[in-house]
Amino acid sequence: MLNSYVKPIAARYLDRLDRELARIGVGGARYVMQSSGGTATFAAAREAPIAMVESGPVAGVLGAAAIGRVVREANLISLDIGGTTAKTSLVERGDVKVTTDYKIEWTRASAGYPIKIPVVDIVEIGAGGGSIAWIDEAGSLHVGPQSAGAMPGPACYGRGGREPTVTDANVVAGRINPAYFLGGEIALDVTRAREALGPIARHFGISVEAAALGVIRLANANMVNALKLVSVHRGYDPRDFTLVAFGGGGAMHATALADELRIARVLIPTNPAVFSAWGMLMTDLRYDLIWTSILRTQAAANDGLDRMWRTLEDQARTYFAQQRVEPSRLVFQRFADMRYAGQEHTVKVPVPAGAMTAAAIGEVEGRFHALHEQRYTFRLPSAVEFVNFHLTTFGTVDKPRVPRLRTAKSGARGGGKGAGRSALKGRREVDFDAHGRLASAVYERDRLRPGAAVSGPAIIEEPAATTVLFPGQRATVDAYGNLMIESERAR
Repeated sequence: MLNSYVKPIAARYLDRLDRELARIGVGGARYVMQSSGGTATFAAAREAPIAMVESGPVAGVLGAAAIGRVVREANLISLDIGGTTAKTSLVERGDVKVTTDYKIEWTRASAGYPIKIPVVDIVEIGAGGGSIAWIDEAGSLHVGPQSAGAMPGPACYGRGGREPTVTDANVVAGRINPAYFLGGEIALDVTRAREALGPIARHFGISVEAAALGVIRLANANMVNALKLVSVHRGYDPRDFTLVAFGGGGAMHATALADELRIARVLIPTNPAVFSAWGMLMTDLRYDLIWTSILRTQAAANDGLDRMWRTLEDQARTYFAQQRVEPSRLVFQRFADMRYAGQEHTVKVPVPAGAMTAAAIGEVEGRFHALHEQRYTFRLPSAVEFVNFHLTTFGTVDKPRVPRLRTAKSGARGGGKGAGRSALKGRREVDFDAHGRLASAVYERDRLRPGAAVSGPAIIEEPAATTVLFPGQRATVDAYGNLMIESERAR
C-alpha cells in the first residue's frame, strides 16, 4: 500500500530525471540508491520506489564502511549532521547493519507505518545546524526538531530568519568563521545571530555567549543520546569504535561527542559535506528477497530449506540477468529473522552458505542466542523459531579507488610543523565549553598535507565544514587526506 502511494510521484520524478540526463548528454546506465545499501536501475526503482526511503543517509553509512576498509578500521559509528537532522549508524567488523523493522513517521506518540523491506539500521533525530532553539511553556530550553531549513535559514544568513539555531550559536561561540562560510559565498551576520539568541539570554538572565553555549550543549546532548541508541542500547561499547563524522556539521560536533562517550578516535573524511554522495559511488547493485515461513529450528532440517534457498537464488539470477549483470559478479548472502517462541520481535542472524543440515541449523541457533543476549541482555531456554529467510544478492561493480594525496615535503611531520605551519591562516577566540574561551590557531584544511599534525585548541576550516579541536585533542592527516583525531582523555 505504501509503495503504491508513492509510485506515481516517484515514477514521474524518475522519468523526468531520465529525460533531462539524456538531454544534456549523460550516457551509460542509470542507477538509484536504495535503503538497503545497494543500488537499482531506474526501471526497478519505478516498480518499488518505497525501497528508496532513507537512501540518502544510507549512502553515508556505506561510505563510512568503505573508508573504514581503506584505513583498516572495521568497527565504526557513522555520524551525519546536516541542516535538519543528525543520523547515526553502527558498522561492526565492516558489516553494515540492516533491519526489516523500519517504520515511517514513527514517534514516541505515534506507532508509524511499518515497511518490511531491508533498510540500513539508522537512528535519526531532529538536531542539525538549522535546528531551532526554543523555550517551552514551563520555561525549559529545547533544540529541534523544528528547523529553519535553507530558506530563510538561520538568523545569521540574513534572509529573514529570526529564530535562534545551532548554527547561530556556533557563530557566536566563534566556532564558525562568518567570513568563510561556504568558502565565503555566504557572509554570515554575527549581529543577527546575537539578536536571535537574545530572548534565551534574557529568559535565563545570562549573557548571549552563555546562551549560545547552552544551545550547543543541548544539541550535543541530543546527539549523544542518538549515538547511545545505536551502540550502548544495543549491547556495544562505543569506546571500541571509531567515530566517522560527515555532513555539514559532523566535523564541528564530533570531537565533543567523542569526548563525552570516551571514543578514542574520530575520522573526518575529505569533503565531509558531500560524503554521502561519494558513498553512493562505493555501492553495488543489490536485490533482496524475503521468504516468510515460521518454523521451529528442531524440525527445520527436514522442511525443504535447501530447496527454498535454491528458489530464491534462481529468482535473483533471473533478475540480474535482466539487468545484464554477469553471473560471475553475483555474491549471495543469507540471513534469517529469528525469535524465541512466543516473542513478537526478531533478531537478524547470518546464515552460512551450503546445505541446511542439522549441524548448520544448530550453528545458526547458537548465533541467535548470542545476538539476542547482546541486543536484549538475556537468553532463554525456550524453543527458537525461524520467521523470515532473507537472501541478499549483490551484483558487484567496479568502484573508484580512494586516491592518496601528494606527500608533504620534508619537515611536514610532527606537532603541526612544516605542512601544518604553512596551513596556518590566523587566530581567533573560540568558546571551548568547560575549557573557556581560548585564543585558537586556525588552519586551512586543503593546505594540510599527509603527515601534518595539529593540536588543540585549534580550528581546521574548509569551505563547507569546520573541525573543532579541543585542548588535549590532536589531528593527524593520513595518506588519503582524512583527519584522524585522537583524544588524551579517551586513553
